[in-house]
Amino acid sequence: MMDVIIVSSIPLVLGRSQESPASESLPTGFLHYKLFEDHLNVTCSANARPAPMILWNVSGSGFENSTEIIYHPNGTTSVTSVLHFKDPKSQVGKQLICLVKHLENVKVFKETVHKGFWFSVPLLLSIVSLIILLVLISILLYWKRHRHQDREP
Repeated sequence: MMDVIIVSSIPLVLGRSQESPASESLPTGFLHYKLFEDHLNVTCSANARPAPMILWNVSGSGFENSTEIIYHPNGTTSVTSVLHFKDPKSQVGKQLICLVKHLENVKVFKETVHKGFWFSVPLLLSIVSLIILLVLISILLYWKRHRHQDREP
């Protein structure tokens, strides 16, 4: 599999005076994922002044990228980039890397996808049905034994 780097570009903040630019703030950020039975969403978010840029380094294919940018009144910008994988099993055990670039600095966030435990509706229904069946058989056997003991002198 090949490594793919995805860049979430950030437009310049318009309306800022060049004479009095907003002071810089160090970026804060996080990376997390949500694994479902039929898809995987990986979110990387960063907040800084000036606006940070989010880069992805992931292996494989079959994903889409969406980016949301929010400009705050205090001059900071929040950037959230989400990767949507349609085949989550292809990413299990692999490391996801989000790079937050801010001015000349790069912060690296890494997360390894773990399978976890998936519930499926048919599996859950099967387990519940089996438990109900076992309880009914136990009640029937108890009732039979109790009835048989009542008949003996």
